[in-house]
This record gives sequence, structure tokens and C-alpha cells, in this order.
Amino acid sequence: MPSKLPPELAPALRARRRELAAQATGRVLDLGGWTDHADVYRESDEVTKLDSLDELGESAGDFDTIVSMVRTPLVADLDRFIRALVAQLGDDGHILFLEPTIRTGRVGQLLALGGRLSKPLMGLHLDRDVPHVIRRNGLFVTDLHRFEVPSVSAPLRPFVEARCRRPTAEVAGPDTSAEVS
Repeated sequence: MPSKLPPELAPALRARRRELAAQATGRVLDLGGWTDHADVYRESDEVTKLDSLDELGESAGDFDTIVSMVRTPLVADLDRFIRALVAQLGDDGHILFLEPTIRTGRVGQLLALGGRLSKPLMGLHLDRDVPHVIRRNGLFVTDLHRFEVPSVSAPLRPFVEARCRRPTAEVAGPDTSAEVS
């Protein structure tokens, strides 16, 4: 587990990390940071595990599944990070996210009135709308679950678990270019 993250986050998310890893199939890129879910991957899967996010551009792309578990707080430029993941994703691949995000609903609106966190807190980049950034970078969110982790400090409580993919190609209509004789 990364040293910047609070230690109480590990047990609070353990079951969700294992469930998310169990969804990974095929050629898998695990962005690292945690190890207690590694035994969940299928033996038939080819798993590449990064020791550091600095290695992201070094792995050969075209992965079937990319697994990102609490990696976004460690990157300053979230858009660039998501684009790097998209570049590694195969045409029919999925990215599985388990990440802290902003609060939504009325509470989120009220908190936003006081201003969003503009600087890293404890070295972590928090209070960002992760699903919005995912969509903005060309991915389609197929599953989205928001939840709170009550055992950690307030900025780390709102989380999102998401499954994303590239948009499917639009179905072409009938060919109307042929001439009628």
C-alpha cells in the first residue's frame, strides 16, 4: 500500500478490491499499490503489475482490462493519467476504477460553495470528479457505484467504483449510395 494513503483505508476497501480484481479478464494491467487482491486473478489471465505509476508508459499496450485502485490521488494531472490508460487499452477492453471522488448531491453542492480543494492534501490530489474526467477523455462508463468509507478522514470518504470502456462503433445505416436502374 502506498505510504501516502491512510492505513485505515486498506481494511475498509479490501473486499471491494478483491471483487473488482475478480472482474478482470484476459491481458490485465494492474496499476499496483495493493497486493491483497493478486490471488483473485484467474490463472488464465496474463497479469502485468506495475510497481510505480512512472512505469505506465513503459508497458506494451492493448490490455483487455486495466485495474486502477486508489491511484488517482497520486497523480497531479488526472486528464493526462486517464489518457495514458486509454492509450494502453485494447479496442474491446475495460478499465476498472476504485477511486476517491467528489461528493455529489446536496451535500456536494453545499461543500462546493466553500470551494474545492485546490492543493494536494497530505500529498494526495483529492476532491476531483473522477467519473466526469473519465467521460471527458472518451470512455463510456457502463457501471458506476458511489459509496462512502466512514473510517477515514472526510476528504477521502466519497468513493466511486466504475467500469469503463471505449464507446462502441455506431451501427452503419443502409447503403443508400447505390444507383437504381
